[in-house]
Amino acid sequence: MRYGTSSNIEEAIQEAFSSLMEQQPYSAIRVTQIIRAAHISHQSFYRFYQNKAELAVNFFSDQLLSAVVISGKQATFREIMMNILQIIRNNSAVYAHLLCDKEGSLIFPEILTQMSSEWTGFFPAWATTVINSQFLIDWANDGFQESLEQTYAKFVYNLPAYELLSETELKERIRQYESRRSTDFLPKRHKFVSKKR
Repeated sequence: MRYGTSSNIEEAIQEAFSSLMEQQPYSAIRVTQIIRAAHISHQSFYRFYQNKAELAVNFFSDQLLSAVVISGKQATFREIMMNILQIIRNNSAVYAHLLCDKEGSLIFPEILTQMSSEWTGFFPAWATTVINSQFLIDWANDGFQESLEQTYAKFVYNLPAYELLSETELKERIRQYESRRSTDFLPKRHKFVSKKR
């Protein structure tokens, strides 16, 4: 099959990749399979992507970013995040093949970083991205059984303070924390921290 435009070729690559992701784990997919399924040449693939990982990061971050468009310009953070989680659940086979796969789970923080930077305009803290990736990995390994609300709560309760507070509020909270004494610290259990680590 011949494609007339670059956008058609890229679309064929992404459709082939998506179809393969429905059938097998991320690590089992080879660039040659994608090329064969898309009916394109090696040269055409490498004109768009350096490798399979770059394709995956672009494909999944774009898919998750579609939640921003679906939600509309007036949507709240919560509404957008719930739509992101719904996209994952609606495509559970594809996301299970990514998140439950060792190689796939390793690139997932990059997917979240790219999605977040395009959505919000800034790069999230890497530690936060890794923690949020782990929540989704655990969710996938559990067959996406946990409710969207429970999964969303884990995200919110692990947002870094600098995303939630103004600079003045953050400085004041840090000052308060720094003045705490050793006896002020009591063993506390954090309700929303993942237990599968």
